[in-house]
Amino acid sequence: MRANVILLSGVLVVGLMAGGCRNGQGGSGSDAGVADAGIKGGGDGGTPGPDGGGEEAACDVARQRGCDGGAICLRGVMEDGGQGNRCFPGECDPVAQDCPAGSRCTYVRQGSATSRRCVPEGPVSEGGACTSDTRPGGDVYDTCGAGLYCTDHPETDGGIAFTCEKFCRTGEQCTARKDCTEVLRFVGSDELPRVCGAAMSACDPLARGCASPLGCYPSPESGPVCVTAGTVEDGAACTYSNDCRPGSACVKNGAGRACRELCRSPSGEPACTSGRCEPLQDFAGVGACVP
Repeated sequence: MRANVILLSGVLVVGLMAGGCRNGQGGSGSDAGVADAGIKGGGDGGTPGPDGGGEEAACDVARQRGCDGGAICLRGVMEDGGQGNRCFPGECDPVAQDCPAGSRCTYVRQGSATSRRCVPEGPVSEGGACTSDTRPGGDVYDTCGAGLYCTDHPETDGGIAFTCEKFCRTGEQCTARKDCTEVLRFVGSDELPRVCGAAMSACDPLARGCASPLGCYPSPESGPVCVTAGTVEDGAACTYSNDCRPGSACVKNGAGRACRELCRSPSGEPACTSGRCEPLQDFAGVGACVP
């Protein structure tokens, strides 16, 4: 499974649904992830820790800091079933492509486990049609070239296309008109690496103009974007902004996080139905309704 995802080091992480390479390697299911938006003067807006709290992440995915040698920092599944940044040991790095000449680093399934390994380079370039095949000895991996992974995309006729897309940690590593938005999930692995996918549509978080089932949520890196909307009611605890229903966002104010209605700051429409409108960090004219 893949999930469109924006990962930030500061106040917000936005996430979306998607799927993985289902012809043998990718898992099925869904991961929605969108971290919080910070209120000015109301807390550090840090990335959630393993328990969804306000602790800083153990490592930095974008900068690859905080891990010992032989490990890389990735978004991953935590012991409690939530998601957070973790150091994962492994044979190689699929973004750095640090395997010997003629081989590549990719995810290889062997039975019920998947791991990062150096295997021969495949012939398919970025954007080309690909497959995942069983090799002698039982290894399953795709036909993509170095730095690429075979992932699925819905077609207009209802079918599914499989193409090679770049592994990434930030949008700057993607080719034009793409962003680092798709999260892969593998059988027998807690790692949640990303590949480049379609950039998300910009929107106005106060206009509610995204087509259902999407909602407009603030993102400091990309600006407000349309992502899969959640259902958590205002005032209830949350981890990601799109946990919340459309028109609201997951806001950190002090030590806790809760879904709060969005409002026009410092005044105007939409106004708060209750509470006061406090400005969000990095979003001129946008606020959140807090008690």
